[in-house]
Amino acid sequence: MKSTVRYTGDASGGWGSYVNTGSHYGDVHLAVMPPAQSAYREQVEQIFPWRLVGREAELAELTAFCMDDHNPAYVWWQGPAWAGKSALMATFVLNPPPGIRVVSFFITARYAGHSNRNAFLDVVIEQLAELLGQPMPPLLTEATQRGWFGRLLKDAARLCCERGERLVLLVDGLDEDRGVTVGPGAHSIAALLPAVPPEGLRVIVAGRSNPPVPSDVPARHPLRDREIVRVLSLSPEAQVIRDDAERELDHLLYGGQSDRNLLGLLVAAGGGLSSSDLAELTEQATSEVDRHLRAVSGRTFSSRDSRWRPLEGAQVFVLAHEELNATAVAAFGEANLGEYRDMIHAWADRYRDQGWPSGTPEYLLRGYHQLLYASGDLSRMVACAADQARLDRMLDMSGGDAAALAEILACQSTICQQERPDVYAMLLLARTREFLADRNANIPVQLPSVWAELGNPIRAEALARSITNPDSQAKALNALARALIKAGQLDHAKQVAQQADALIRSITDQRSKAQVLSALIVPLTQVGLLDRANQVAQQAETIARSLTSPYHQVQALRGLICALAEAGRPDRAEALARSITDLGSQPRTILDLANTLTNSGQFDRAEALAHSISDRGLQAWALRELTGALAAAGQFDRAEALAQSIADDFHQCRALRALAKALGKDGQLDRVKDVARQATKLTYSIRFPLDSRARELRDLARVLMEAGHFDAAEALARSITDSRFQAQALHDLIGALTPIEQFDRAEVLAQSIADPTYQARALRILASALGKARQLDRATQVAEQAQTIACHISDPESQARALRDLVGAFAKAEQFDRAEAIAQSIADPTHQARALRILASALDEAGQFDRAKQIAQRAQTIPQPSTDAASQAETLTVRARVLARAGELDYARKVARQAERVARSIASPDLHSKTMTTLVRALAETEQFDHAEVFARSITNPNCQAKALTALAMSLSKAGRLDHAVQFAQQAEKIARSITDVKLQSVIFRDLAGVFAQSGQLAQAEALAKFIVDPHILAEAITVIVAHASTSRGHQLLAWALTKVRSDMLLMGIAKGDPSTIVQMAEMMRPKLTPNEDSDIDRVSR
Repeated sequence: MKSTVRYTGDASGGWGSYVNTGSHYGDVHLAVMPPAQSAYREQVEQIFPWRLVGREAELAELTAFCMDDHNPAYVWWQGPAWAGKSALMATFVLNPPPGIRVVSFFITARYAGHSNRNAFLDVVIEQLAELLGQPMPPLLTEATQRGWFGRLLKDAARLCCERGERLVLLVDGLDEDRGVTVGPGAHSIAALLPAVPPEGLRVIVAGRSNPPVPSDVPARHPLRDREIVRVLSLSPEAQVIRDDAERELDHLLYGGQSDRNLLGLLVAAGGGLSSSDLAELTEQATSEVDRHLRAVSGRTFSSRDSRWRPLEGAQVFVLAHEELNATAVAAFGEANLGEYRDMIHAWADRYRDQGWPSGTPEYLLRGYHQLLYASGDLSRMVACAADQARLDRMLDMSGGDAAALAEILACQSTICQQERPDVYAMLLLARTREFLADRNANIPVQLPSVWAELGNPIRAEALARSITNPDSQAKALNALARALIKAGQLDHAKQVAQQADALIRSITDQRSKAQVLSALIVPLTQVGLLDRANQVAQQAETIARSLTSPYHQVQALRGLICALAEAGRPDRAEALARSITDLGSQPRTILDLANTLTNSGQFDRAEALAHSISDRGLQAWALRELTGALAAAGQFDRAEALAQSIADDFHQCRALRALAKALGKDGQLDRVKDVARQATKLTYSIRFPLDSRARELRDLARVLMEAGHFDAAEALARSITDSRFQAQALHDLIGALTPIEQFDRAEVLAQSIADPTYQARALRILASALGKARQLDRATQVAEQAQTIACHISDPESQARALRDLVGAFAKAEQFDRAEAIAQSIADPTHQARALRILASALDEAGQFDRAKQIAQRAQTIPQPSTDAASQAETLTVRARVLARAGELDYARKVARQAERVARSIASPDLHSKTMTTLVRALAETEQFDHAEVFARSITNPNCQAKALTALAMSLSKAGRLDHAVQFAQQAEKIARSITDVKLQSVIFRDLAGVFAQSGQLAQAEALAKFIVDPHILAEAITVIVAHASTSRGHQLLAWALTKVRSDMLLMGIAKGDPSTIVQMAEMMRPKLTPNEDSDIDRVSR
């Protein structure tokens, strides 16, 4: 399925933004949330770990059903118990034919929490989100799960169509649904399956013919069509297994007490216990447990390797069939199973009391939490999920934090569904999640591949999937796939490469996306997914060519070209490189291609590419770049020989400089000086303008200072005759000296800089470093000297700007007298007025209202050029606001009216809109609401108008005119939704949420807050809303917010909504808090 768009125009965006000039399917995620990751395949492996016998025809029929465009969208395989339905379905899920993507759910009571519609939605939504490369939808509840399921299912089907694939939703065990009841209260999994499947989706269900279709399934649903039923014939092999298994189960149930206890514990635990686990629980010897288990064939129990330690861990056991599990549950009864669960809880408590030592059973770190979830034991769930000693042991066992994060999410989802969520538990879980995120934030993207090379691919994958940044995780998975390919584990590498592929949709930055796509080409090619590799290459090229910046476009193409060469397509790579028309970029691109070929041992072809450029100047440029690449790769001798062969002195000089820089990084410091000396000599033989020579010398000085040759760098800098470039070189040298606290030498150098602009900058650098080193008196002296120098800058405009900036610096430091003196010294009236406005605002914020009024009045009296109406209006607006805050409303209104008149005279539409926005704010603060409304509506720029209407709504709310405030807030919200600046939109939504909350419209306030992307701004909005909400509602909102932002951002909001939580948390955490955190909690808890 394809869509075509034309003439969509340009788009741009900043950090955290999303821009699109074409079509887009699925959601856009701007918050920093990790993409979903599903481990359900591993669950399916446990359901049927054996080889399927005699079902080749049925597997072929399933494949034909999925791929045939003319078939009905549904098929229902029916058969009696033990017909082999689950075995057939599991085999199809684990070995899907090429071009088929399967999302599955096996309804079973053998595993805790796998037999109702909530479990179905949890598992399937996670798989769909992973396929789409999206995060899990935020805090799903029973009310929102179904909508998200339908939405993601449509998006996934559409994505698969675009890729030439087929999406299949497979549900096994429809008759085992524990949520089915008779009558209108039925809530079945069957009713969740789409009555009208999205285009491209196929649905496979399996189960017995009885019970009938649940009553909540609509009358015209495909499941009520008998034409979709396919009867599965009985498997002779399965019938033999059934008879033997039922006899063995009877032996366990009604034989000795030891056998009965082993069975009861396995059923209560939901499977996953090893023989040594059972031995501990029953206080028997492991050999005795093994003897009992050996007496029962694999027909009753199935075993599998340890998930986290497959090579060294013990085998674990589960009942081999759903019917056996159902029989055992009925035979034991809930009371007996409860006693066995209590034994498991006591067992877990013993390991907890020991601090989860080395040797803790894997079940207690994986399966136990699923048991707690299935039994609704929330207090134990939270205690386990937040136990840092247990988390450390899980990390040690698994190699990552993916399982721990999944446990936290399960707890948070459960808590958020409570009528009054436990904010303390949510805060505890949030801080635990942050602890995990912090320790995973700096995982090198190559580290997982190292674990794979060390023979632990399970740990490697867990570690890679613990990385929360989608871009970094995709890179880690790419590297891991390469390592697995190198180790010959092609099936596992294929899965990992597909996981990385799925992450692409969650990367919103187009440059990063192009980079990840290019990196995917090699592993996809090497695991045999050639069609997908070609699609990825085409997508990477399309994105690269869509980038508006020529530099970024070439960078993206260069990455693609190198990937194509490494993937065995050097001819295509070279053709793409030669398609770059920019004469400056093409040689570099060819160089990158040559460097890739060099890394693969094709040295001659690499150099031949450089020599193939016909233009001698560009050829020299290419050889110069090749020299740098060879030097960076450590091939210094060849690099130097190549540099010496370059005929153009300029490019030879640049090549030697690149060589010197690489030698410095390699620690060959003496050789750096020799090569730099050659390059310096060349600069004097080149015929180019003096400023170009000065630039080369400056850059060579930088190479020397980076290598630590400060004396040589200083000497070279002082040899530069151009005062500006000499000043730059000395300025840079000071920047290199101050981090190592060579303050005396830095000050001497600063004093020697002739250019006052760079001297002032250098002194500011030195002053900042001295302040950081707590040498405050000396820092002040240096800053004062910077001020003196700024006063002697000859260019009036530069001097005025420098002094104006100094006013702001001193004002922020509350050195108001000095700031005022500097402002008075500024000759340019526009800059002086602006400096005084800055000072007046700072005084106002500091509560010095009288002085602020005086300064604002002085700013107003400064004669302004008649052409600078914006500056005049801004000065009047600042004064009006200062007067209003001082309580002089009448006078403030008079000044605001003056600002109106001046603002009307501004001709520039953009400048007019910005000035009007400031004016509306001043009018609203002086309670001239009618005037403010008129001016707000006259603003044509939507960003400015939204800001103005928001300011008006806030002032009306503050004045108690809540109905009017809501009206303007609604208008501002409508405009703000069209704003593409994400940060500005978040600020407006925060302010509007406050207006709505104060007016009692909490639902609207919460809805706006949930659109805020910036976590800091979101926390501020939540804090305001909670202050106006009921206790129960406040708890719900805080619980939700604690899943979105760091807990320390919400301390004030929690203090308002649930102050006891802050006190409780402070007492528990005080030994672990940093001084800043400690003071924050003390402040908000008072």
